[in-house]
Amino acid sequence: MFGTRCALVAIAGAATTMLCSTSVSAGPENEFITLNSVLTASLDGLQATGTYRCEAGIGYLDVSAQMNTNGSGTIQLTSSPPGVILQCTDRVERWSVALKPTNGMPVLVPYTEGTGTAQLNRKYWKVDSGPVDLHVG
Repeated sequence: MFGTRCALVAIAGAATTMLCSTSVSAGPENEFITLNSVLTASLDGLQATGTYRCEAGIGYLDVSAQMNTNGSGTIQLTSSPPGVILQCTDRVERWSVALKPTNGMPVLVPYTEGTGTAQLNRKYWKVDSGPVDLHVG
C-alpha cells in the first residue's frame, strides 16, 4: 500500500513538473513579425515598416537599428515611441514606426545602410524578425 501511494505521488509530481516546465519565451508557432529591408527617410529619423501576426489580444512593437551615415559614423536608432501597441487579430497585419537616434540628437547627413531587428513582445513570450540588412530607399 505504501509503495502504491509513493508511486502515484511520484507520477503526479513528474506530470506537474512536465506541465509547469514549458518555456515562457516560446510563443505559438504561427506568430511572427517581419522588418522590411527598405527604410524611408523622414525629417526626424527613418520610417520602418513590416508585417506581423499574433492570435488574440495585444502585443508591443520594439524596433532597433544600427545605421551607417555619410560622415557621422554609425548611429543607433530605436522605435519612437517605444512599445507601440499592436492589435492581435490572427491575421497578417502591417505596422509602421518612426526610428529615431537613441541619443536624441538629429542626424544631418544621409543614412546609408545597416542592420535592424523588429520584436513583437507578448505577455509570456516574444518573437523577433532576426537581423535584417537595411538600406534607405
